Amino acid sequence: MGINYQHAKILWEARLRGASFKDTLTIAHLSLKLHPAEVTLLRRVYRASFPQSKTTPLMNYKFGDFSDEFLRDFLGATSITMLDYSDYEGANLIHDLNQPVPDHLLERFDTVIEAGSLEHVFNFPVAIANLMKMLKVGGNIFITTPANNLCGHGFYQFSPELMFRIFAPENGFALRRIILFEALFPSVELTSNRNVYEVTDPAQVRSRVGLVSRGPVMMMVEAQKTSDTSVFAHSLLQSDYVSLWNQERTLSSYTGIKKGLKQVFKRLPFSLQARIKGYRETKLFSFANARFYKKLAI
Repeated sequence: MGINYQHAKILWEARLRGASFKDTLTIAHLSLKLHPAEVTLLRRVYRASFPQSKTTPLMNYKFGDFSDEFLRDFLGATSITMLDYSDYEGANLIHDLNQPVPDHLLERFDTVIEAGSLEHVFNFPVAIANLMKMLKVGGNIFITTPANNLCGHGFYQFSPELMFRIFAPENGFALRRIILFEALFPSVELTSNRNVYEVTDPAQVRSRVGLVSRGPVMMMVEAQKTSDTSVFAHSLLQSDYVSLWNQERTLSSYTGIKKGLKQVFKRLPFSLQARIKGYRETKLFSFANARFYKKLAI
């Protein structure tokens, strides 16, 4: 994979908010997957922010080029370290993320960018902890990873629930946002500008925030390291189970018509009940559910 337009936009917006990309770590030597119209959009916002600049960013860009120029010209990176399992794409830091990183890499980078490697690393808890530990306090981490309909692409697909629980205060992080991007094709970079949605924390709605999507879905995570806290000192717990164990469920009260409808529903044949429940769940677990998914301007 690599950095697509939506990921590039998130990175750019972070720079405008004051995020530092001075010492940037990328997981693998990331490519930049921008369609022509997307390059034009990024140049436009760059010129609006830096009207005095005499350079034309991405002047000789070709689809799939490495992202180094983008990281330097758009984001202001002065040092780019590329970590990978091997040097076959020119990585300058060789390490197996299945294993803990050495001490000299701890709290070294202002920004960590991961765009398509985590799902290929078997020992995911160690791998994600490595990324978190290599970030300086005050630094930012950006992750793009498969969420739906990409079975077989890597070892894993990830849920927003997992990322909400990982990038939490008890692990020394403040999660800024989680965004889902639905693509048309399994090679998601072939999809140009598409709809994006911000995800609600399942702990907030006290419900599983599921998704049944038509196409492949990528998840983009943005979080900031707020303290040098021991990562995963306590096991992560799925929020809806925590609510059950703490008896925090909000029970619906059926009165009047609702109570009558519930009784009628119970008298229906089980096959019909299952079908009705199934259609209801499909609607609930869709981007049309504004309680779970907030559509964002592209």
